[in-house]
Amino acid sequence: MNNKNLRYLWFVIAAVLGLFIGSKWNIPLAAWIAPIFAIRFFRDSEKAGRNFLLLWLAASIPTIISWQGATFMSKIHLVAEAAFFFLLTPISLIPYVIDRMYYRRFGSSAWLTFIFPIAITAVDFFSSTGTPFGTFGAAAYSQRDFLAVMQIASVTGLWGITFLIGWFATLANHIWESGFKFTRLSLTFAGLLTLIIGFGFMRTLLPTQPEHTVVIAGFSLPNGKLSETMTQLQSGDEAGFRQSVDELHAQQLSQIKELADEGANIISLQEGAGIGLTNQVEKLIADASAIAQEKNIYIVLPTFDLGKTPAENKVHIIDPTGNIVLTHTKYGGNDFEGTLKGDGILQSVDTPYGKLSAVICWDADFPNVIKQAGEQNIDLLFIPSQDWIEVRDIHAGMSVFRAIENGMTIFRQTGQGVSNVNDAYGNQINRVDSFENETEGFASVQIVETPIGSVNTLYPSLGDFLGNFMQIGLLGLVIGLWLTRKKKVLA
Repeated sequence: MNNKNLRYLWFVIAAVLGLFIGSKWNIPLAAWIAPIFAIRFFRDSEKAGRNFLLLWLAASIPTIISWQGATFMSKIHLVAEAAFFFLLTPISLIPYVIDRMYYRRFGSSAWLTFIFPIAITAVDFFSSTGTPFGTFGAAAYSQRDFLAVMQIASVTGLWGITFLIGWFATLANHIWESGFKFTRLSLTFAGLLTLIIGFGFMRTLLPTQPEHTVVIAGFSLPNGKLSETMTQLQSGDEAGFRQSVDELHAQQLSQIKELADEGANIISLQEGAGIGLTNQVEKLIADASAIAQEKNIYIVLPTFDLGKTPAENKVHIIDPTGNIVLTHTKYGGNDFEGTLKGDGILQSVDTPYGKLSAVICWDADFPNVIKQAGEQNIDLLFIPSQDWIEVRDIHAGMSVFRAIENGMTIFRQTGQGVSNVNDAYGNQINRVDSFENETEGFASVQIVETPIGSVNTLYPSLGDFLGNFMQIGLLGLVIGLWLTRKKKVLA
């Protein structure tokens, strides 16, 4: 097989692996291997423009296929989602262009293995923090379920993981180009990369010594119930909507009592569980407060007040005295949902079970905001959520990074998706998928003896320092290309 055919083999391998990077069919190892072959293909190509177009197809088509229906754009139209991915793909290919230009000008050197990881981290950081979508689609999320690599987020956040994946790809290419002969410098770099990943493995072995354990219960509405109820109001049937909501609230209050009788100390509902018009929401809160006092429990009660303009998507924590001790307004995704935007300030409450806080669904996709939980040493973060079938594993996996970054337990009760409980190291304590366990009554019912206790991490202090630093590095790389533009290009 000649070199040209080999190039196209690398192209095919990269494209096929792209189906399994961060998507519904995620395989963590694919994110490490695909860039190796994509870099090899593009570096060896003689016609950069034509092969950039091929790389564009190799990146966009697998993404469109494997992410179909998993983004909010799909709620507009599947064609809009496909166009969204296709048009944004060239931005993600900028690192490959920069890597090729440096390679063609300066050849292969162990020091030049840093070019691609700096560029890909900078672009990933820019793409994941400069939009109202939050970090949805960030490269590091491809490592969900790979706990050893996920631990790196406790220091650098997502961006250290992206850098390591990129560095592994260029280091592998450097060793490949040298005929698999290790120089002292390449050995040093390979050893350093191994040590960093080894840190992650060691961290997963640390014994968890929670300060408290508490029995927490949660339940979600049956799949489709929330949208079915909202449709009544949107169609103009206010009387039918009111009746449906009153019945739904009564059923949920009864379920709270039942779970309390089964020994739950804290009970959480899904996002939007307390849907209704203003007087209905107020009555639900009053009734839930009475139950909290009667049963001596905490209730994490999300409400969705459609009587307000704009609608208000909130979560309340009610203590055993019946008082509301925390109210949080959702701040993520409001532009798309048309709801009141919260201030993004995390609140907390001290309890006999530790320091508690709560956010809502999309809020957890903004690590630069959630790091307040680490700064406040929050022990347990509730994330009542509402998803859909195509995004369920992707979104649940994203939330686990927040636990690791901030050293805290998370309890995520989700409608139409995966409800998960994870400790401060990301270990899965419980998981239930509403689509795998569909029942006649409430979905995703879980009663979990949950360890609570914060673990100190560096990310809340360092924040997105690495991501910002990589953006400066990318600017330096571009300036470097301009300053060396007259340098003879290697054949």
